[in-house]
Amino acid sequence: MSTNVRRKNQGFTLIELLVVIAIIAILIALLLPAVQQAREAARRTQCRNNMKQLGLALHNYHDVHKVFPIASYYDFSGLDETPPVWDARLNSQWAWSVMILPYLDQGNLYEVLGVGDRTFEQAANDPEGLKGLRSPLPAFICPSDIGEGLNENRPFPDQPGGPMVVPVGTTFAKSNYMACNGNRGDGDGIFPSGGGMVAIKNVSDGLSNTIMVGERRSREGFWAGIWAGQELSDQGITNVWCLAGLTEYQMNTGKHSLDPSDTNAVDNPKIAFSSEHEGGAFFLLGDGSVHFINDSIQWNDSAADSNDVGIYHLLGSMNDGLVVNEF
Repeated sequence: MSTNVRRKNQGFTLIELLVVIAIIAILIALLLPAVQQAREAARRTQCRNNMKQLGLALHNYHDVHKVFPIASYYDFSGLDETPPVWDARLNSQWAWSVMILPYLDQGNLYEVLGVGDRTFEQAANDPEGLKGLRSPLPAFICPSDIGEGLNENRPFPDQPGGPMVVPVGTTFAKSNYMACNGNRGDGDGIFPSGGGMVAIKNVSDGLSNTIMVGERRSREGFWAGIWAGQELSDQGITNVWCLAGLTEYQMNTGKHSLDPSDTNAVDNPKIAFSSEHEGGAFFLLGDGSVHFINDSIQWNDSAADSNDVGIYHLLGSMNDGLVVNEF
């Protein structure tokens, strides 16, 4: 009788315990990919929704100002009445993304930054302004791009002899969404270089055939994005590529699309569009629609004005007059 009682009180043997652990491990191994896929699907949905909100904000801005904002502002005195005038001496450096803050329920932040009254640098030199510039905004962050909300890869550089007194190494809130400058360095997109402002009527290729905003992952180092503005280098020159990208460079790889005979052509993934989504990236088109474009989209290594230019290249231009096939 006592022998039977002892047997009933015995626990698992070592072999039985190992078998149970092995079964649990197998179940976890089977379920984990499904859980990860479900999480990534949710992140992709949120990323798409972020871009839709940006598209709505950009079109609301257009309804008010009759033009889209430009990638980076230089002198926007009289913004409500006339388009800003390009003037490097009055370099405000504010980004397109700052201009749409009031349309993203961030009107208070817009006021704290003093947009329209002072430059990006001046705001960064003000404690409250700097606090605002370091505020991560979910609307500009792809959930798949893990990491800090600050762009640690792009510290505010030194400018010897200049007015800047922001400590060297100061970082700003990141952005994974870049304006499309076009398919060439001279800018032929909805956000062209040179300070031009574009209205819907200027997009002759059609809004549904023209990229407005694309993704860039934050691990692209120095060229990773910020939402606040265009920074000055230590030589005192400006650079817009923390705010914008080109379809001239192949998605995710940065392979250059100039004629191979051009000895100046170099691969540059840092100013290309890219993402942490497997197989491609999300893009906001001019009509407000959002598309996931596969990174295997037709892209030809040919001259920018050639009829052989691939579909991806053509999507960057707003007025090249070439037909864009299905993508």
